[in-house]
Amino acid sequence: MMLPRSLSAADSEALRSRYKLVRRDTMADVPGLILCANVENGLCLLRDAKGERQEFNFGPDGLWIVIR
Repeated sequence: MMLPRSLSAADSEALRSRYKLVRRDTMADVPGLILCANVENGLCLLRDAKGERQEFNFGPDGLWIVIR
């Protein structure tokens, strides 16, 4: 199975909720529901458990999108 290289609002929430983000520098999970994420540029926007949005920039190839 090929993992997605990007996810966005165009993808259903059900699809996005099946994946999580992992930082490549620390191998730590980035908590939250993916609103959008792009492996190539390392940018992502997540919604945390409180419903607040958080934006991260891990740099080019700085994150992986993996199955939850």
